[in-house]
Amino acid sequence: MHIPETVPAIQRPTLLVVSDASHALFFAMRDRELESTGEIAIDYPPKEDMERASIQTPGGTHSAEQSENLGMEKIHRFSHQLAAELHRRLQEGEFEELYLTGSQEHIEQFLEALHPDVRSRVSKTLHKQVTKESPTKILERFYEKTA
Repeated sequence: MHIPETVPAIQRPTLLVVSDASHALFFAMRDRELESTGEIAIDYPPKEDMERASIQTPGGTHSAEQSENLGMEKIHRFSHQLAAELHRRLQEGEFEELYLTGSQEHIEQFLEALHPDVRSRVSKTLHKQVTKESPTKILERFYEKTA
């Protein structure tokens, strides 16, 4: 895929990570080229545990606290899974710079989980859920933000 002319050419090998709380897409960028290089996802809690997560308490009220705790645990686990994947990719020389997208809360958790060597490569962050947008549109958003 070609990087739009509205975005400067990417000088160093760069990885774009487009993520939400449970799924991340990876795109390698260099010069004017952008290529999908994979994705990861977490299935937590497993589907068979979902019923247990939305039970009624003996008093008849919905147990929202348990669901909230599961959601927080899911984000925590995914942050560490993403961190491990990014560390592996850095060690394999896939990128020198890193662009991250996600909600403010998720990016903060992702950054906390990252190995210091990976964290030092983060050069741009976009605090928006953009998982449904094309990677070229996402890149344009990074540069709209800094223009």
